[in-house]
Amino acid sequence: MYIAHKREDGATHPLKEHLLNTAEKAASFARPFEKSDVAYLCGVLHDIGKYSKEFQNRIQNDGKLCDHSTAGAQLLKSINPVIANLLGYVITGHHSGLLNHGGWGALPEDGSYQGRLKKEVPDFSAYRREFSLDLNSLLEKTARQLAGTKPLDAGDKGYCFSFLARMIFSCLVDADFLDTEEFMKDGTFVRGVNCSFSELENKLTQHVETNFKADSAINQKRREIYERCLEKAKEAPGVFKLSVPTGSGKTISSMAFALRHIRSHPELRRIIYVIPFTSIIEQNAKVFCDILGKEYVLEHHSNYDFAADDEQEYNFKKLASENWDIPIVVTTNVQFFESIYGNKSSKLRKLHNIANSVIILDEVQMLPASYMIPCAKALEELVNNYRCSVVLCSATQPEVERFMSKKVKAEELCGDIAGLKEVFNKTKIQFIGRLTVEEVAKKLQETEQSLLIVNTKKQARKLYEKLRETVGSDGVFHLSTYMCPANRFEKLDEIKRRISPPLKEKCIVVSTSLIEAGVDVDFPVVFRAVCGLDSIIQAAGRCNRERRMDSAYTYVFDFADADYKVSRSTPFGNYLSQRQSITELVARDYNDVTSPEAVKAYFDMLFSATSTSELDKKNIVGILNDAGGPPDFWFDFADIARDFEMIEDNGCSVIVPYNDDAKRIITELEHAGVTRDLLRSAQKYTVRLNRYEYSKLREIRAVKEIGENIGILLSDEDYSKDTGLTFPEALGIGEFI
Repeated sequence: MYIAHKREDGATHPLKEHLLNTAEKAASFARPFEKSDVAYLCGVLHDIGKYSKEFQNRIQNDGKLCDHSTAGAQLLKSINPVIANLLGYVITGHHSGLLNHGGWGALPEDGSYQGRLKKEVPDFSAYRREFSLDLNSLLEKTARQLAGTKPLDAGDKGYCFSFLARMIFSCLVDADFLDTEEFMKDGTFVRGVNCSFSELENKLTQHVETNFKADSAINQKRREIYERCLEKAKEAPGVFKLSVPTGSGKTISSMAFALRHIRSHPELRRIIYVIPFTSIIEQNAKVFCDILGKEYVLEHHSNYDFAADDEQEYNFKKLASENWDIPIVVTTNVQFFESIYGNKSSKLRKLHNIANSVIILDEVQMLPASYMIPCAKALEELVNNYRCSVVLCSATQPEVERFMSKKVKAEELCGDIAGLKEVFNKTKIQFIGRLTVEEVAKKLQETEQSLLIVNTKKQARKLYEKLRETVGSDGVFHLSTYMCPANRFEKLDEIKRRISPPLKEKCIVVSTSLIEAGVDVDFPVVFRAVCGLDSIIQAAGRCNRERRMDSAYTYVFDFADADYKVSRSTPFGNYLSQRQSITELVARDYNDVTSPEAVKAYFDMLFSATSTSELDKKNIVGILNDAGGPPDFWFDFADIARDFEMIEDNGCSVIVPYNDDAKRIITELEHAGVTRDLLRSAQKYTVRLNRYEYSKLREIRAVKEIGENIGILLSDEDYSKDTGLTFPEALGIGEFI
């Protein structure tokens, strides 16, 4: 008997059983998007190289390492070269990840797909003695299913088939992991969760009946938005927009739409709620957990620690993070889109579970402009070929659908947007010109509670220190990503306590833009350094949020002081100045810059002034379409994964000794070594830096490196709970959050 795996207790996993089980599982994963035969073929062939004497010696006698992933692709190539050109990536890469195509002159050792096809592999023909494979019949079925994959536009064939390769790869990798896990744990593992979406909808309905009482004009409008979302949920799956003002309850209403949409369309099976920043994801996930039950909700992002008092919950949530096999996933733009464009099994394993989902993108205007086209194209493909519905949520819609096929029609969930604005917008935006730092500080002190949002971390720190010199430290707060998440959450809790009625405690906050998207704070007055109009409107959403005053103001200003200017010679300075200029043009032409017409004008000017190369800065969609259509399918998956990096040059982490728990984790990291679990536990005490910032801390020996681009802050004196990491004065960093 040929074996695939061997347990420590000596039990063996029959190879034939593993191939057939993996094929069946992969087929079941691909069935929702009608590619079960394609996935089955890959499952049968993925480990066929294990039929060699060399591999059997490896597994049974701890012999030499042996390539077993190439054989299936070579066998497929010998029978049907065109299908092999596409599915060979899936088979060869199921351990190492999807490879680059490589040139026709590729060498066996160069690590490309073409190189692997030329590689001499051990004889695996023994598979014929153990079971019969009717490959011709399988290939006929596979060809029919592949022919059913069509892009909306003829020019997108390369993109469409590259996406399919990722989806089938996901099905195969997840099936392979699960079948192996089942054997290794002797069948004693639990995956997935039984869920009735009707019951979840009933829970949300009960919450709304209790908390969305129409006892005021604003609550009545919130209820109307909720009801409209429920009514629209009956529509066929597609692309939807929820363009409602800040404070209108779109978190609950969008979830209500998703749950009712699933009830109306039972083929839908999951809700994926995508949020721009890790700094705001926790509160949304908590809302869903509290209403729907934490056993149904996975919070998955870089700052999440799976540690829990309940070991069963810990194990379940940790396993669910691998493949998103859970009803509701709350994640970030980075996690979602980098999973789509990644090439490693750890990222792509979850991809097939995105199919047949309701995908809600909250604060969609926060999608990075430099990757807008690849993000829009991915959403279009998920709707077109993978039966998803997409909901684009924002008070300032950038009309992402403009970057999709003209055949995509985004349907607005709520009509009368202008009428909604009249109810919710009790905050007026006023442009007040240039102010010196002294004038800014004076205006902040004129009210007991005020919020100032600036464009860089350097500005935030300097202004905070200026205010402390002027009015003292009591009731004055600073927020930026130089502070670790645990620190920021503590500060936000204290800020919310001070500004919540009936308290009238002093509270002056200086923050970067991290407070603008999804952070529920309500100040009587807000000051915003001039920036893009979308950010200004988001800032205004932190002013008079609960409409306790008949009117309130968000004041927009520019710094008069030269040392508070952001240099246009930097990438961020160029980004900022373009948006500032367009905002000033809109403010000149529209009395109310929050009107739908003004917002549309802003994005029209912004995107017309932005070239296609700037909206897809690595030309990801162009490369896939130019080189990747049938019959060659020339995809460079590894290069695409490297190039699609939504947070660029932000790959360094500094773990700070913030409290006793942080110090305990640091001690374990130093003595037990770096593990994924320890790093995950340390995320709440970790500050992410770009490489330049990190190098400066290394130069002054403020950090001790414990891994690649991972360091531990050595001294408590280099971290302030008021302002976060301390840098040399000459550093001059000016990042925007």
